[in-house]
Amino acid sequence: MPSSAATASQPSPKKTPPTPPDIVRRIGETNDAALRYVLAPDPQLSRLSRKVREALISDLPPVTAGALLGPAALARHFVASAASGRYRDLFALWELFRARPEECKPVLAERPRALEKGRQALEKAVRLGLRGHAERVAEDINAAQGLIWQWLREALLGNLPAVGTRPAIASALLAREPTLRVPLPPEPDERWLAEAATAHQSTGMLAPPVDALLASGVDRLPATVATLSLALGHYPDRVGPLLDRVDLDSDEVGQITAWARDHGFADRLSGRIETLVDKTAAEDRVRGLALWYAWQERGVDLPLPEALRAPTIDDLDLTRPESAVLLARLIAEGAELDPQRKLDELAIRNRQLAEKAYEAFVCASLAVTLPTPLEGNPIVKEGTRCEYCRAWTWVRPGHERRCPRRAEAAMAEPPAPMEVPGAGPPPLRPPSLPVSDDPVAAWEAELQNAGE
Repeated sequence: MPSSAATASQPSPKKTPPTPPDIVRRIGETNDAALRYVLAPDPQLSRLSRKVREALISDLPPVTAGALLGPAALARHFVASAASGRYRDLFALWELFRARPEECKPVLAERPRALEKGRQALEKAVRLGLRGHAERVAEDINAAQGLIWQWLREALLGNLPAVGTRPAIASALLAREPTLRVPLPPEPDERWLAEAATAHQSTGMLAPPVDALLASGVDRLPATVATLSLALGHYPDRVGPLLDRVDLDSDEVGQITAWARDHGFADRLSGRIETLVDKTAAEDRVRGLALWYAWQERGVDLPLPEALRAPTIDDLDLTRPESAVLLARLIAEGAELDPQRKLDELAIRNRQLAEKAYEAFVCASLAVTLPTPLEGNPIVKEGTRCEYCRAWTWVRPGHERRCPRRAEAAMAEPPAPMEVPGAGPPPLRPPSLPVSDDPVAAWEAELQNAGE
């Protein structure tokens, strides 16, 4: 057994220095994380030797390396980064200066040219934001403090007429300096109003002068989901006029109809749609039917226009799904139409068109069968017909999702028994007793089975 003296003389194992991923995990790799670390450094990382730190910083992000080396090194990083064009590092530099002024003053005094380049990058960002991304300038106005705010304010005051044309920037500036006289437009156009509405949605509020202009012109806003939500929350009496200005041919009309349905304005919008569909159907039955069907697919339940209630489909394209839906609707309302005869006649004339028409008829739940001329159609490859309705699945994508006969067959099938993991096979049923008309013979058979 070794003595205690021998045990005490053994050297203690050296601790392994942290790896770069460990450093990044402890400090972080953002400006905010680096500032938090500098204000409350990790004691273990602070005890690292200079040699170990210099070996680690080459594998670290610049902001992490600056925080590891201390406030002065982090300040040098922020100055160099801002001078290279990342002007927002000036905001972090000011926060660091406020917290550690003694360490930062020598760095700032040594680098006046780099600071001037950072100021020029800030002024350039303001000029570009006045013509482009105004929301970034508005964010900078809210974030800048101290000397950096003075630089930003001077850049904005030098372009004050342009500030009035960008409501997001004007609102942020007036929220910070309410007494400033910003030349806002007396009659803002739709672009100005739309930008003001977007700024209101993103920030939750606008400066009073900008908000007053937006309220006065909300009726002229482009009707979108964002502007409708804004009007519902702050100007509820203007929602109706906005819905009356919705462009029914726009790409966003599906989202607008869903919004109107969810917020109780479906009747007002569907009334406009119904008037448009009735007018189109009266002028042209084909176009009117296509428009009616398109709105049905969007979830807008419209009555069938009077022009489409005529009990005939001779002027319609039977290969179109809306024609099949109309045919099924007319038959359900009592019209004497024979879809099978129409299909057979078309198959004799054109098998390709008949394949499309049959698929549309089946998906409209019409009681039709595959016409004889389509049996063995050479253009239909083997395995491409639906096993439930015999329709050619290649004529229109997504037949498997639409086929009603497939759904009926799936509902008719009994559910498969649920398999329980680890459970054995289900118990066997006892053999059934023979059925006999003689009750005595049946009783004797039952006794015999019981004895066995």
